[in-house]
Amino acid sequence: MSVDDKLMSMMEAIKKFVNDGDTIYMAGFTHLIPFSAGHEIIRQRKRNLTLCRLTPDIIFDQMIA
Repeated sequence: MSVDDKLMSMMEAIKKFVNDGDTIYMAGFTHLIPFSAGHEIIRQRKRNLTLCRLTPDIIFDQMIA
């Protein structure tokens, strides 16, 4: 399987791999905060997620709200 076969948009990845009720860990520190993934999860209205992170930040605040 080539790398091209594994590439997908953030929208596709969240739709395929994040389900309602999942526990998710969004890693990153300062400049590596996964804003794109967090915003896509919000856009897709994923519900009842358990969010895990070592250093909560604004994306967690947005997802909780």
